[in-house]
Amino acid sequence: MAREFFLVGLGLLAAAAAQAQTAAAPPVRLAEIVVTPSRFGVVEERTTAGATLTSRELEVLPQIGDDLYRSIARLPGLAGDDFTAQFWVRGAPNSRLLARLDGVDLIEPFHLKDVDGALSIVDPWTISRLELSTGGFTAEYGDRLGGVLTMETKTPTALRTALGLSLTGVGGSSQGAPVGGRLRWLVAARRGYPDVALRFAGRDDEVDPRYYDATSKFEYQAAPGHTFSLHALHAGDSLRYDRRTSSPKLSSDYDSDYVWARWRGTPTRTLTGEAVLSFARLAWRRDGTGQLDGFPFALRDRRRLDVTALRNEWTLSLGARALLRGGLEAKTGETRYDYALSHQRTIVSGGRQLVVADNVNAALRPDGSSVGAFVSARVQPWAALILEPGARFDRHDYSGDDEWNPRLNAALTLGRATVRVGWGVYSQSQGLHELAVADGEKAFRRAERAEHRIVGVEQPLGGGVSLRVEAYERIGTRLRPRWENLDNPYDLFPEAQSDRVRLDPRRGRARGVEVLLGGRGGTQFTWNASYALARAEELLAGRWVPRARDQRHTFYSDATYALNPRWQFSASWQFHTGWPTTDVVYALATLTNGRRVTVSANGPVYGLRLPDYHRLDLRATRRFELKRGELRVFLDVFNVYDRVNLIGYDHRITVSGTQVTDVRKPREQLPFLPSVGVNWEF
Repeated sequence: MAREFFLVGLGLLAAAAAQAQTAAAPPVRLAEIVVTPSRFGVVEERTTAGATLTSRELEVLPQIGDDLYRSIARLPGLAGDDFTAQFWVRGAPNSRLLARLDGVDLIEPFHLKDVDGALSIVDPWTISRLELSTGGFTAEYGDRLGGVLTMETKTPTALRTALGLSLTGVGGSSQGAPVGGRLRWLVAARRGYPDVALRFAGRDDEVDPRYYDATSKFEYQAAPGHTFSLHALHAGDSLRYDRRTSSPKLSSDYDSDYVWARWRGTPTRTLTGEAVLSFARLAWRRDGTGQLDGFPFALRDRRRLDVTALRNEWTLSLGARALLRGGLEAKTGETRYDYALSHQRTIVSGGRQLVVADNVNAALRPDGSSVGAFVSARVQPWAALILEPGARFDRHDYSGDDEWNPRLNAALTLGRATVRVGWGVYSQSQGLHELAVADGEKAFRRAERAEHRIVGVEQPLGGGVSLRVEAYERIGTRLRPRWENLDNPYDLFPEAQSDRVRLDPRRGRARGVEVLLGGRGGTQFTWNASYALARAEELLAGRWVPRARDQRHTFYSDATYALNPRWQFSASWQFHTGWPTTDVVYALATLTNGRRVTVSANGPVYGLRLPDYHRLDLRATRRFELKRGELRVFLDVFNVYDRVNLIGYDHRITVSGTQVTDVRKPREQLPFLPSVGVNWEF
């Protein structure tokens, strides 16, 4: 499907060549024109791009936990559940998304990893703009298959302080730029307190989660057109879980530390550059003790990753109709694995019920380096046509990967419409920290590959309404084997569960069509609506099987109405068809002594569909002008009509004679959940 759309897009570009010679030149600089498809943005001020929100519009939309990742998960092509901030990108998990903050690449940027990353470590109040590419991204971005999320923090222009308080946490930030001075700074810190909320609910005896993060930026303008900045980011969280039953106890801690220096400058009128030198350290610690399924259980998991990286990129303008880009990056890293797992389980073999011990031990210290280089050009052969060919090379010595990735993007203006086409080859290596040591993996595998084909049309319809339609196809090859929990991916000890299996896909594909409409009725009313028809699947054992977040039909809509400068009301509604899950099949096995025991097995991989998901969220925001600053109070209601949305099933088994009865009990996502908060900026 997407292949045909891609060929049609190339045909449009060729057929319009003659017309393009006489078309009016775009009224913006070549470097600022959006050439790549599948791009979305959040900026401080309104631009002409149809798929753009301002940061002020985003902050008044309903959102749980005031989390940046959760806020943008409503964009077309993204899929996420109520528990995690990690969204999937056109059928690819979040690990296939490159996240870059102020020039540094983030690794697993989430709090509370034991529940799949409930919140991101990026403070949304520090962000001035972001861009999300869900496919077809240019050659400057490497080592990712799915997409790119780039984020830039605010550039202070005056002394400002902000304090925030809500049911989920407390935070504050300060920024300053002395008049006539060259130094600017931004510091921010947050502390989430779900542990306090649980204490009020009387459940702190079972689970005690905590998280915090802090970020800082000090920026110095050394000369006109040259800016140096020093950055730091620290994030930490912990989880203590003790149900005081036969379930194992969990104690975990996670830390992420980044420090980096950045230079951005314009040495000449036609040459601009950027350089980033960074160091990152991530630490994981998990301990589990107690009983699992009636047997002794013990887990010790220690990991540490150190990465030093240098990236340098340049852009050279060759006139009004051509520019060149190029860059180099190098990384060196080391990971320490210290892992030990001991547990037992029962199996039936040869008519006997046996107890099998599963013991895994790993003490590894892999290290390695990576280098990458890219070159691309942006040319405007005719006023209405822009081409951007490029190529990228990546080498990873610890896995033996040498990857060449050609890419091509094009944009054609036809009247008020813009046609964008993207094609490229992409690769992603296995990270030093991504060895599945819990499942016995001790050697790195080759990089995965994917081919992207995208064609899209963007058209303003008048009256403040814009339309964007895109078709895409992503074909994955050389996919690595992986381990998944088919029935319950949210177990605190996934490596010890019976539903964990090894999947070895031969090929993957994701195809879809996305339609995005946006409208603005003056300054009072804004709205967005999108629909996506998509399919994401893999070839397993000769059969095409859907991915875990395969959404065939998805609809998002949101609207914001400003009654006056003080009151704003927002609503957001979403619907998607049910995700695939895997059934558990129970049966009776007869032993040689005549006794019958219940045994279970996974059903067909992702062969069962959950019910459709839908949810309505509301938010009301009231602004108060104070003698010193502005006070903003909000009321947010999540899942207004208390829809019971499912994430899976639990099973209640009864045996009567030779009959086994399995009653499925829904495993629910979040219910009706109101929250309030206040922010004071001065």
